[in-house]
Amino acid sequence: MRALAIVNPAAGKRKAPLVWQRVAAEIDGLREWECVMTERAGHARELAASASASGYERVVAVGGDGTICEVANALAHTDTTLAMIPVGTGNDCSASLGVPSDPLGAARLALSGTPRAIDLGFVKTVQTRMYFVNVAGFGFDAEVAWRVNRMPRLTGGTLPYIGGVLQTLLRYRSPRMRIRADSRLIERRVFLVAVANQPSYGGGMRIAPDARSDDGELDVCIVSDLSRLEVLRLVPRMYSGGHVGHPAVELCRVRELTVEAERGVRCQADGELVGDLPASFGVEPGALRCVTAPVDRPSF
Repeated sequence: MRALAIVNPAAGKRKAPLVWQRVAAEIDGLREWECVMTERAGHARELAASASASGYERVVAVGGDGTICEVANALAHTDTTLAMIPVGTGNDCSASLGVPSDPLGAARLALSGTPRAIDLGFVKTVQTRMYFVNVAGFGFDAEVAWRVNRMPRLTGGTLPYIGGVLQTLLRYRSPRMRIRADSRLIERRVFLVAVANQPSYGGGMRIAPDARSDDGELDVCIVSDLSRLEVLRLVPRMYSGGHVGHPAVELCRVRELTVEAERGVRCQADGELVGDLPASFGVEPGALRCVTAPVDRPSF
């Protein structure tokens, strides 16, 4: 199998190259793979696109959700398979797909796992159009993503997101939005909207517990305007999916969603900022070949 590992040297508090060296040394099949390091934002997408055009069968993203998202954007609607070795801050995308958090386990799956087709969501703003593997959103969560991306990466997992939530909460005001979810129109002040292809983001926050990346739909979580105190009560419950049923929380499934707001509102996709509202979202079923855990195995 002709395969290329794309390593983000900044991922995992700059430990991603060492992780790759370790797994390549311990797993025989990986020694035959080529390896390249990214040099800037967007470089993983360029490298993956070149690999696909050159006939590589598999591209392995060694990094976090942002690296996976870049590679997925290059490999969408191609015959080249995406695999992943998670070495990021949250690693929600790989967790949702059942990829082991242990690098050796993930590397073995990347080497021998059978690919399957998964859906990709897409978002279109004035600034760009891009695919997302995991979760896109706008409002409070995009503001948090903006702050987390500016923080020094001293730790991974949930802690950076909690810090971003607390910082954002001090200044954020819920804007009035006009949302069209398929044929339904929603107009109100909105705290956040998450458009989910998979269940979790934010280092394990199960924002859309029933989302699946193979059902041809997007799960949308709309959280209406809340007081700061109620936000502090609600956010911890989101990590278990316990926010479902809260009076301010509404979940629905859609094929298309469009939104505009009374003022500038940031939008994110897989933790990366993609511009401001207005925006439109949709899903392309089976758009990506991806190595995942067997479909009969729970993702969590």
